[in-house]
Amino acid sequence: MVTEKLTSKKIKAFLLANGASIVGIANLENIDEKIGCDIEEFQKYTRAISIGIGLSDEIINGIISGPTMVYADHYREINSKLDEIAGNLARELIEKGFETLVIPASKRYDQTKLAAIFPHKTAAILSGLGWIGKSALLISFEHGPRIRLVTVLTNADLEADTLQKISQCGDCTNCVDACPPKAITGKLWTYGMAREEIFNAYKCLDHLKIQKKRVGETICGICIAVCPYG
Repeated sequence: MVTEKLTSKKIKAFLLANGASIVGIANLENIDEKIGCDIEEFQKYTRAISIGIGLSDEIINGIISGPTMVYADHYREINSKLDEIAGNLARELIEKGFETLVIPASKRYDQTKLAAIFPHKTAAILSGLGWIGKSALLISFEHGPRIRLVTVLTNADLEADTLQKISQCGDCTNCVDACPPKAITGKLWTYGMAREEIFNAYKCLDHLKIQKKRVGETICGICIAVCPYG
C-alpha cells in the first residue's frame, strides 16, 4: 500500500485483508468535550481509524456465570492481533509522512477515570460502526458487543464515515438484569451522554478484579454474552 495514494477505500481493504472484521474512519476536525478525552492533546489528528475484530460466538456463548479460561486466552489473542494490524497500518501512514498514533487494544492510561487517553468506543461511534449500549460497550451493527477494538489516529486526509448518535437498544434490559455488580443503570445512551449516567465503572472494576484472580484478566463477558445483538 506504500506505493499507492492513500484513500479510505484502500485503507479499509488493506485492514480487512489483514484480519480486521470491521473498519470505520471518524472525522476529528470538529471534536468537542463530548468525546471524553483531552481535546488539546489530539488537535493535530484529523482522523481516527477504528478497527475491530469479532469475538468467537462459540467462546462467548460459553460464558454463563462468569469468564472462562478459554475466553481469557481468546481476549489476549484478539488484542494482540489488533495491535499487530494497527501497527502495520501506522507504519504505512508514517512512511507517507503523516502524524500517526496507535491507541493499543487494551491499555488503560488514566487509572482515576478508568479510561484510555482516547476511547476506542468514541472512535467507533464517530465512524458509524455502532452505538453505545446500556452496558457502556460498543454495540456494532455487524457483531453486537462481540467485538474488540483498536484505534489509529492520523492527520491523513481521508474520507470519513457518518457518526452514530442514537442507541438501538430500545427496551431491552438483558445486560442490566445480568450484570453481577449491578453497574448498569439501564438508561438509554445518546451522543454526548457521560458514561457515568449509564454505567458505574468502579463497581464493574471491583468485580473484574475478582475475575482476574480466576482467569488472569480483568474481564467478565456476561453482558456481552446476553446481548441479543450478539
